[in-house]
This record gives sequence, C-alpha cells and structure tokens, in this order.
Amino acid sequence: MKKIFYAALCALPMVLATSCENDNYPEPEETFCGKFVDKLTGEPFQCAMGNTGIRIRMMEYSWSENPQPYDFNVMQDGTFNNTKIFAGEYGVTPSGAFVPLEEERINIKGRVEKTYEVEPLLRVEWVGEPVVNGDGTVDVNVKITRGTDNPDYQEPLAEAWLFVSENSYVGDFSFSNIYSTKIAGAAIADIELDKVYTVRTGQPGGYNPGGECTAFPTYERKYFLRFGARTTRQFDGTNRYNYTTIKEIVNPAR
Repeated sequence: MKKIFYAALCALPMVLATSCENDNYPEPEETFCGKFVDKLTGEPFQCAMGNTGIRIRMMEYSWSENPQPYDFNVMQDGTFNNTKIFAGEYGVTPSGAFVPLEEERINIKGRVEKTYEVEPLLRVEWVGEPVVNGDGTVDVNVKITRGTDNPDYQEPLAEAWLFVSENSYVGDFSFSNIYSTKIAGAAIADIELDKVYTVRTGQPGGYNPGGECTAFPTYERKYFLRFGARTTRQFDGTNRYNYTTIKEIVNPAR
C-alpha cells in the first residue's frame, strides 16, 4: 500500500506540470488604437476620464455569438491605445456624449488603428483666454452650441460646470468643490446656446453672476480649468459631459 502511495506522490508533479502546460495560453498582445474627432471640425473629441467619458465595448465573436462584454475607456483628448487584446473578430461599440454609433465588426490582429468621427451632443468652446483678477478669482468666456442637427439628440441643457483642479485630470471626475462653479437649476435655464458667457471661479453653491466668490490662495499656485456641459440625455444610465480643452493658469501671489 505504501508503494502505491509513494508512486502516486511521484506522479503528481508530472500531472500538475502537464496541466500547467495545457493552460499556458499566449498573453494578449494585439493592439487596438485610434482617436475620436468632432465630425464637423475635425478637432479631438474632449471627454472625461473613466466611466463618464467614452466607453468602448468589445464583444469577441470568434468563439461565441453571445460573448461577455469587454470594456475600456478613452483618454481625455479622445485617443485610445489598448495593447492587450486577444486576436479575433470583435463587435465594437463606442458610447459617449455623441450621437450613438452602430456596432462594427472588426478583425483584431497585429495593430489595428481606427478614427471615429462623431457628432457631439454639445460643442463647448473657450472664447479667449482666462483672466486672473486682482481679487484672486478667474474669469473665463465660454460658448455652448449644438453639436448635431439630429433632433432626437437635442435635449435641453441640464447642467454646466467650470471645473477647477490642482491636477491636469480636471473634469467631473476630479475637481475642487471650493473653486469650481456649478450652473444648474434656474441658472442653467437662463443659459442660451450660441452666446458667449463669462463665468467666474469659486461659486460652488451655484452660478450667481456678480455674487460672492471664493478666491484662490494668496500664494502662487498652478491650477487647471475645464468647462463642461451636458443635456438631459443619459448613455448607459450615466451623465456624460461635453468638454472644452484644458487651460492651465498660475494664480499669482497677492
């Protein structure tokens, strides 16, 4: 009996080694990269980081017609570069603050690059440069226009923000509650499209032109500004903003 037991122990490493060898599949090494641009202007599509930005959903149909979704997110400037994808045929569907795109079947092998031309729900633009005021606040001029002529995606404005952060990942996912300014409720109803508005930093309680504002510190410091606006439309149950580019300012010592 002991001989049988020892023989079984000796054989166990060989079985484990064989099992590991069979499960040792190659690492994913294909690349799917590209960018999102505004269909009208050709400019990079500005978005948030993470779940409130652009999500790319990939469905691998190589092995099943009902696969588990594989999702990843796009960078703030609308670019993406995923270098860890298994070779195969995928159904690819991007989702963001733009008129939805249909699923597209793409064969991923080697390096596959794709440019998506999209119609943003809103086109949000800076007008001029930020102005640092002597009282430690900052004024910016912004304009919001429709990004699409499709009437099905022209809902009313729901909210807008002048986001302020101490890091460049500024947006609805990373901002200062003290120095950012929120425009919502009755204030957002007064915002007209295609007009230029001046917004001042430091109104976290809500947009109130000429109202009390929180000043930046009296010592010199770098800040990042970004203006975002959204309509009442949600995608995947998530509020998604359209954005300007990011502006960098230095609050001078006073």
